[in-house]
Amino acid sequence: MSRGRTRDIRHHLSAQAFHIRRLFAIIAAVPTKTERTATLMLLAVVCIWGANFIVIKSAFQEMPPLAFNAVRMTLAALLLGLVWMVREREKKMPWRDWLGLLGAGLLGNTLYQLLFAIGLDWTTSGISSLLIGTIPIWTAVLAFILGWERITRKTWLGIFTAFVGVALVTLGSPTASSAGKDPVLGNILTLLAASCWAGYTVLSKRFLEKYSALRVSTIGLLLGVPWLWPFAAKDLISLDWRTLSLGLWSSILYTGGISIAVAYLIWSYGVQKLGAARTAIFNNLVPVVTFALAAAVLHEPITWLQGIGGAIVLTGVWQTTQTQKR
Repeated sequence: MSRGRTRDIRHHLSAQAFHIRRLFAIIAAVPTKTERTATLMLLAVVCIWGANFIVIKSAFQEMPPLAFNAVRMTLAALLLGLVWMVREREKKMPWRDWLGLLGAGLLGNTLYQLLFAIGLDWTTSGISSLLIGTIPIWTAVLAFILGWERITRKTWLGIFTAFVGVALVTLGSPTASSAGKDPVLGNILTLLAASCWAGYTVLSKRFLEKYSALRVSTIGLLLGVPWLWPFAAKDLISLDWRTLSLGLWSSILYTGGISIAVAYLIWSYGVQKLGAARTAIFNNLVPVVTFALAAAVLHEPITWLQGIGGAIVLTGVWQTTQTQKR
């Protein structure tokens, strides 16, 4: 390993030390057995979501990105739809709210997923997880533009810091991969995906004041996911389904059933027991898990500029989420 690569890894790990110490402080401060259980379950979700980028990236080698995404998201929608029907299907909702959730679903579960899948196919899984982790930044900016929330000076500092990190990550990307794909364009598409999810988050806010998170998320999936199929139709038709490996079907089950349906239910449980602010801190560890797994499993390279930029991004995101909670 080169000296530059060694310094890069040391710098990146040092930048994550604060987040890890913060997480351990939360665990140590948890007073009840129920909250300790919720904390451990959220740590499991961090690992699930961190590995999710690796599993999806690997699955793209056997199944086209848009086709794979359509199948896994359909599985997630069906599983959460079943849970929703069992728990609260009888509760009524006016048509204007159905239309509002249709718009949110198209933004968060159609456009976001299309951009995310193509972006992940063109960039590395580690960088993708890092850029998706900027969603709190885009959410804060969009809420400010709409006049729904104010942004403090400390929050602006966090936003600026994160954008500097994003610029370094993008500048540190190679201009083209060996497969002829453009990592820089992949980064841009991933950032656009993150901004779409931020828009979905802001649009969903008024519905979350009236309905449960399960209802809002599930209806958004059920209304948004079918629109993924027209974009994936060509690949799905030409695909030889008989040749698909057991590993690919396992990837579909993992990324659609576990990382979305199961992890969502655990995350909701964590919010219920620990509160939204304390639960949100766990999101900061997802890129750390992804980078570690990407290096070990996929042997993805990371330049020194990307390592520094990644540490700056995480610092900016943490600063933004912390100042928003005060």
